[in-house]
Amino acid sequence: MHIEIRELKDVNLNGGIVIDGFPGMGLANAIASECIIESLQLEPVAIIDSDMFPSMSTIYKSKPYFPARIHANEDLKLAIFMSELTLKEPLLKGIGRIIIKWAKEHECSLILSAAGLPVEEGQEDGADMLAVGSTENAIKRVKEKKIPLLEHGAVTGIPGILLSEGRLENIDVIVFLVKVLKDVPDFLAAALISETLAEFAPSCRCDVASLVMEAEKVEKRLKKIQSDSGKVTDIMYG
Repeated sequence: MHIEIRELKDVNLNGGIVIDGFPGMGLANAIASECIIESLQLEPVAIIDSDMFPSMSTIYKSKPYFPARIHANEDLKLAIFMSELTLKEPLLKGIGRIIIKWAKEHECSLILSAAGLPVEEGQEDGADMLAVGSTENAIKRVKEKKIPLLEHGAVTGIPGILLSEGRLENIDVIVFLVKVLKDVPDFLAAALISETLAEFAPSCRCDVASLVMEAEKVEKRLKKIQSDSGKVTDIMYG
């Protein structure tokens, strides 16, 4: 399956941080990423394209965008892979591997991602967030921030691919697992993810109170885009 990155601008991200902002279980990861992009005014530096993507352009503030992009700031040494698409299973491995490849080519030092950890009502006891690291160094960084580690279980989707490929390539990857309750808005989990990302990537710091207000709007917009793209993908995939 062919997935390509088409560069719009050369950026020097040596030693920088890459954030995976693709939606997974829920939209929390994508909401957090979009709010950071908006807050820090990160510009698009590349687009991600595949014949398996739906034929569409997302419109934001009257401007068209590819539905999968890389936003970055060279001075902040920060890049975010962002998409409004919830990808089908055949694309997940390819996207995970292309994030690893791009981060390696740009000599980035850390990849951060997040995933939802579904819990039933009444089972919310314990930490609101757990984490998994791909290497001993990544695990050490998690422990330094006093975030509990997931001891047993499974991480699926792009975050899971990033962990496995990161371990294989000896690249530091940290995935945050955020407890999510059914019918609880994704933007609340997005605020927690944003706060945690800022602990590992200080350049991500932003006003969390403002983020929560903005995140609710972003969640509604992303759900609308996903609804529209779903009508296209249903036709594509049958």
